[in-house]
Amino acid sequence: MSHWIMGIFAGLCGLTGLFLASAAHDFGILFFGLALALFGALFCWWMIKTAYDEAERP
Repeated sequence: MSHWIMGIFAGLCGLTGLFLASAAHDFGILFFGLALALFGALFCWWMIKTAYDEAERP
């Protein structure tokens, strides 16, 4: 159950980053928003990878 909570949280962080980047008026907020969106996407991909790795273990 905690994997679902962490995945949802990472997805929400990614969406929040995209909203921040879309409404940015300076480079700092734009960079932070894009970095937050990238973090959310990479974290979700990492969670998918670990789930498949755990499923393949004998």
